[in-house]
Amino acid sequence: MSGRVTFIVVLLVLVLSLFAGYFMGRGTANDLGVEYHAFCTISTDQVFKSGLGDVYDYEGVTDFSEPDFHYLVSYIVEGNALKDPSLVNVPADLQDEQKDMALQNEAWGLFTALIPAQDRSMVTQFNVFTDGYSNTLAAVDQSSVEPSQWMLEVDIADLEDRNALIFTMIHEYAHLLTLNASQVTPDLEILKAPEDIELQKEKSAACPNYFTGTGCSHADSYIQVFYTRFWVDINDEWAQVDAMQYDSEDDVPYYNALYDFYLAHQDQFVGDYAVTHPTEDIAESFTHFVFSPRPSGNSIREQKLAFFYEFPELRQLREDILNGACKLK
Repeated sequence: MSGRVTFIVVLLVLVLSLFAGYFMGRGTANDLGVEYHAFCTISTDQVFKSGLGDVYDYEGVTDFSEPDFHYLVSYIVEGNALKDPSLVNVPADLQDEQKDMALQNEAWGLFTALIPAQDRSMVTQFNVFTDGYSNTLAAVDQSSVEPSQWMLEVDIADLEDRNALIFTMIHEYAHLLTLNASQVTPDLEILKAPEDIELQKEKSAACPNYFTGTGCSHADSYIQVFYTRFWVDINDEWAQVDAMQYDSEDDVPYYNALYDFYLAHQDQFVGDYAVTHPTEDIAESFTHFVFSPRPSGNSIREQKLAFFYEFPELRQLREDILNGACKLK
């Protein structure tokens, strides 16, 4: 997803950038696939296709460096409104983007159009950044002061590809949905020392449920149920790959190992980025749940999409997101 997203909330630590079903139509259950929205002002089918493609296929790549990254402005969120812009020093060639409040509000408006207000109450800050077109499109992160509060971050350069940005925003929202304080107990110690591996191990050992990397998941949380159902059998094998990211400053061998893991378990994942971490898997699966028809098969990949239909509130949220997407100009 590093062209679509690379947040990426937790890989046992908060690393890697830190990316069809029941239509609850007032009581009537219908199959709501992307074709249902052919009347949309945007093509939900094109949104879905923008999120496809391998991220970790680094064949022939021997070196990789991240593009230059610059924060431009930060806002306090009050409902649908952005308040109290805080600017930072930026290179001269980014000052126009930094002052373009209309463009910044357009990016925020995409998010508020897609996600109903009651479902994004944890978002209290909006950050605008850029690393150029089509690198990191968006991200989410916890507040360092109050970890039950979150911030959304968007690269305004990627408004040029709204389909990909919309897909990425839903992926990032899935992190908010599955890692917020109603699902995972926030841990301020972890937030202040995200790269302390020993602290991670200590917290994980003390957690009776799945430890997400940001906190201990609740017994009835989406991520706990998802992990128990789909990750227990492959976690030990995956953990050997995950550990590689800490062994070298060169990320390419780690990315290659992730891709090999994906190829070995391809029928279990919606795409290769999903193998990054269970929290990325549930976020990717949720995004596919929103933008693709209800699966008819029984592969593990399809079971992951069907998982979300077990929750009436998520079926309703899917409807709300798609209806919001259709109303975008």
